[in-house]
Amino acid sequence: MDKIDHQILTPLATLLCLVISGCDDLGQQIDALTGEQDKQVQALIERTKAQMVFVEGGSFMMGDGGGPNNLPWTIARDNKPAHKVTLTSYSMGAYEVSYADFDLYTAVNDLPKTMWTKWDKNEIWRASEFPAGVSWYGAKNYCLWLAKLTQLSIDLPTEAQWEFAARNRGENILFATDNGWIEEGRNYELNTDYAEPSGTYPPNPLGFYDLSGNMIEWVNDWWAEDYYQHSPELDPKGPKEGTKKVMRGGRFLESPRGSNVYTRQESDELDEAYRAKGFRCALNQAKPIPVQSIN
Repeated sequence: MDKIDHQILTPLATLLCLVISGCDDLGQQIDALTGEQDKQVQALIERTKAQMVFVEGGSFMMGDGGGPNNLPWTIARDNKPAHKVTLTSYSMGAYEVSYADFDLYTAVNDLPKTMWTKWDKNEIWRASEFPAGVSWYGAKNYCLWLAKLTQLSIDLPTEAQWEFAARNRGENILFATDNGWIEEGRNYELNTDYAEPSGTYPPNPLGFYDLSGNMIEWVNDWWAEDYYQHSPELDPKGPKEGTKKVMRGGRFLESPRGSNVYTRQESDELDEAYRAKGFRCALNQAKPIPVQSIN
């Protein structure tokens, strides 16, 4: 529900009060609308917590270290060499964030809706259940908004957290599907016109959906072509600065092979939303959220 524009309602309320003695009723209606939005936000918080999948930390060789016969999985240079990374335990959202949830965030904060031009707003993929196409700043600020509401350390996942989860805690697999391979129509999308609602196909063994294909996903890290050559081992967070942010997981517009767990893509269009760029949030907490705190 869109947040009420009080600049419009104030003169309207005054006029109504002059014509009829309905000020109390109008105030009750405004309170009811605000209360409904509060309920929606609380439901979003509960849903976000419940959908956080805990990932036990550990060490793995991050990057393209080669597949069968020691041949590299990809021809890219920026995902090599494979290098040891050790991660503290964390949690990450099982699903890509939907338009319904992102629209609530923008409404509450008086922000423009994402992907809401006259060419986009009536498209099938702009329905509430589909994954939201957002800018990097939109994704980042959404996660930080949830952090403020919940007092939890919620943020975009780091690139290392994303890859560790996609690879089932570091397995040497090619795709983040239920079996590590693509079977179109069973564990991977057939549609190439738009992303499917997150969760349409089976999750990977850890319980994450759509880490291969569907929407390419923003992560927190700045991109640098040579970062893997000097990445720290413990909880790497990417370069301290840059002009481009990393995206992972491939997208419906590309060849399925581009949806592998090793390929890195980058973008300097951090303020621009696009229908194929989505995200999910992570929780930087070394223990799972206690069941009793999901209320």
